[in-house]
Amino acid sequence: MILGSVIALSAAALFATAQQSVAPTVPVVQPAAAARPTLTVLYDEIPDRTIERRAEALDAQPYLIIYQSCDPQAARTGVIDTEAVLKEIATKIAGQASTWGMLDFEEPFTANLQAGIDSPKYQATVQSMVSTLRAVKSRYPNIKWTYYGTPYLPYWLDGKTWTTATTEVKKAMLERVFKIYAPIIAEEDWVSPSIYPVYDPTIVDPTTPDAVREGGRAWRSSTVGIAKILAEGKRVIPTISPFWQPHGVAKAGTTVPQVQFIEDQVEPAIAAGASGVANWSGISYFIKVAINADAIDIQPDDAFGTRVWRAAFVTEYLDSQTPRDWNDPLVRATLVRKCSNTILDSIRWIRLAQSKAPSP
Repeated sequence: MILGSVIALSAAALFATAQQSVAPTVPVVQPAAAARPTLTVLYDEIPDRTIERRAEALDAQPYLIIYQSCDPQAARTGVIDTEAVLKEIATKIAGQASTWGMLDFEEPFTANLQAGIDSPKYQATVQSMVSTLRAVKSRYPNIKWTYYGTPYLPYWLDGKTWTTATTEVKKAMLERVFKIYAPIIAEEDWVSPSIYPVYDPTIVDPTTPDAVREGGRAWRSSTVGIAKILAEGKRVIPTISPFWQPHGVAKAGTTVPQVQFIEDQVEPAIAAGASGVANWSGISYFIKVAINADAIDIQPDDAFGTRVWRAAFVTEYLDSQTPRDWNDPLVRATLVRKCSNTILDSIRWIRLAQSKAPSP
């Protein structure tokens, strides 16, 4: 090896000397650096149309979500009524063009998938998800389709995080997730695992918040990483949120600080090779939940219930003053405007981060 290296270096030196003896010196022109591709930035909604236009000016695009509520039986059966989905899509896209589409079927679909490839529940659910996706793609071929939260990678590994678990445990989980989700992701046009913020480090462990953030970043990097492998070249655009989400340790509905939104959600995704991010808020629904304008049938103490969102909105947008009347049109208008600005700000932060971030 040493002799070969010496020969190679000597040959290179001789070649350079020969070049100088037969040709005039010319300046060396370095090739221009390849332009960094613009991140695809999606959002589910911005209820204030004036503010939405500002997001569009930042090259952010809306994506269509079809929730499993369109099929009331799905939560019981773990099987999708394809016709109900097609009907819901037709209703939602009437009069508007959509480029990106997402089907959101979670309960008990995620649990059935986690049962493993040998489980009858897994087999029935996968068959249903694949056949529905094929039907949707056939009926609406101009829309790129995916399933929300695929692949799903657990945050915890026997009580350990993706920074503290052993390599063997992490490898086994990644291999298991690959087998579970391969048939579904093979049918998707783009891939959108969920990397929501659910653990506020100031609440989980105020004494060592950096360790909490590090664990979250490692999980997001691993999630996008396995999604990239499964995607086989298709775009990976994970779902993120500017609001803390439930089912962790955080004040659901309150806003994520800018630094954590970028450093703990966006940057790990980009570094792992994501093509962009899909911002989710569901905010119009949660405003309705808070003001009870449509008497939504939901338990007040549910993870996404009335008390949770009223508390969040009072903290974030109403100067810590609880309204005398939540149905006051002024309250709704204030929430629509301020929530829309939160989503717009998060898009601005993404674009700013992209301009400063190194290539993945």
